[in-house]
Amino acid sequence: MGARRGPGLLGGLFRRINRRIIWHRFSFPLAVLNLVGLRNNLRWHNLHDTERATPQAPDPGDFDIRHCRTSDGSYNDLAAPHMGRAHTRFGRNVPIPETFGETGDALMTPSPRVVSRRLMTRKQFTPATTLNVLAPAWLQFMVHDWFSHGANDTEAERHVVPLDKDDDWPWERMTVLRSRKDPSRSAADEGFPDTFINTETQWWDGSQIYGSNLRRQHLVRTDPNTGELLPDGKLYVQPDGHLPLDEHGIELAAANGNWWVGLSIMHTLFALEHNAIVDRLRIDFPHKDGEWLFQRARLVNAALMAKIHTVEWTPALLDTPELRLGMRANWWGLMDEHFYRSHGRVSDSELVSGIVGSPVDHHAAPYSITEEFSAVYRMHPLIPDDYSFRRLADDSLIKECGLPDVAGTRTHELYEDVPLIDAIYSLGSSHPGALILQNFPRHLQQHAKQAPHHRVIDLASVDILRDRERGVPRYCRFRRLIDMPAPTSFAELTDNPEWQRELEAVYGDVEQVDLLVGCLAETPPPGFAFSDTAFRIFVLMASRRLKSDRFFTDDYTPEVYTPAGLAWIDDNDMKSVLCRHYPALKPKLDGVRNAFFPWARA
Repeated sequence: MGARRGPGLLGGLFRRINRRIIWHRFSFPLAVLNLVGLRNNLRWHNLHDTERATPQAPDPGDFDIRHCRTSDGSYNDLAAPHMGRAHTRFGRNVPIPETFGETGDALMTPSPRVVSRRLMTRKQFTPATTLNVLAPAWLQFMVHDWFSHGANDTEAERHVVPLDKDDDWPWERMTVLRSRKDPSRSAADEGFPDTFINTETQWWDGSQIYGSNLRRQHLVRTDPNTGELLPDGKLYVQPDGHLPLDEHGIELAAANGNWWVGLSIMHTLFALEHNAIVDRLRIDFPHKDGEWLFQRARLVNAALMAKIHTVEWTPALLDTPELRLGMRANWWGLMDEHFYRSHGRVSDSELVSGIVGSPVDHHAAPYSITEEFSAVYRMHPLIPDDYSFRRLADDSLIKECGLPDVAGTRTHELYEDVPLIDAIYSLGSSHPGALILQNFPRHLQQHAKQAPHHRVIDLASVDILRDRERGVPRYCRFRRLIDMPAPTSFAELTDNPEWQRELEAVYGDVEQVDLLVGCLAETPPPGFAFSDTAFRIFVLMASRRLKSDRFFTDDYTPEVYTPAGLAWIDDNDMKSVLCRHYPALKPKLDGVRNAFFPWARA
């Protein structure tokens, strides 16, 4: 668990200063110091454990838990083998007494459907012009690694969401399944708020590719033509370069829910990357068997994805000098990449030499993904409704279509007309939506869920309802609980006069504004694609996913990863991964500083 310390002098100093001056209004050096102090405060004041008994971890048998990640995430912390494994509880970023879910009239006040229609509906697509559509694809790809609440409760009485008289919902009533109850609750939980289970491994371990259980892991390693596990340690990719289809006609991946062309691209790309890593490791270890090669390639691939997210994706959305430095420092320390590559780590300090390779520390609570983290990661406005697919060779139009035409079972059908490399180019040279009010994808407000549950939902209404149901505090209360000032009026919440009027018409009282709505209404810091409120949880949890993980800290070593594996992580980024598997993309990426920035069109 690490020494029981606290936020320290720096954290305490900036905690007092930030009550008057917000961090991004300081000069560059002070802003960076402020962020360090802010993270320290959050580590000690905003991590709360929901487990009140010690879950049992499975017997690993003869599996090499010392050098390999288990399929279900157990034994990452050898002293607490259950920590972070699949089917353990979400933690919290706010005190436990603040997390009782809303019930009765409060749960439906104001109606989530009214919030959806009046405040979320995309009246006109507002693009995020500094990003490309690979950015939301990557985001969903990562989210599927970190968490899922699993299937909802089909047996309990459904929520009934009130509708306005002029609502165009195609049925007389809108009903929503309730969140599934936590089956691990016991007498020790009596009197405490509801808890919820994360069905995925909670570590940054590539479980969206490799599975959160051994059955799913074997499935993606199996040749569907023979039913046999591939003996060479690779993932199965068809000879045409695509993933095979599952029984529902959706591409087979360890996590393939809410499938669309963006996820298809990411899963295909990093399945190919896994196989390339296997080929590289085999050069140095020709006598190792396929299982050994698979496990080492998984470690390397997962770490490379964590690096891409840390030093490329996040700075693309938080494009400021402070955050570019801060996220690179998370990986390499303030000495930065060039010093690290020349001299290696020179200190155990995460500030000097980075979190990666530093000693593990869980700070104030055992590691878990938190309910509030999943709440601030609700970023559906990034998804466009309409798509234009063009040829890489000359930018000529191949096909125009809507989101339903590139999702679910129709994703694979898209490739009959659009080659995969042209799909990548098209997303790379198109803009996602901006994370603001009135920019929620229209198609997701009347969204037909993919197999096996064919039902239509308004995802914006569901997003609002889930936060209330799961005890995520509303916007103003949430800000106070993470030591931020709360607005006292709608004019303080947003500088957009139209939004001020519409928010007041829907909510009446600024204290009633939902967290998601407040984050989308809030004016973000300069260069940020999302709100400072959401950013506070990112500051905390982005570091925590590395600092708590043995395979990014104590065991980020040549013994575990192999020298070739560590070199692969050091030498690669999103651009090199794309160009390795699709070399024709190289001219488009040569002039792009970050692969998640818009690419030039032909």
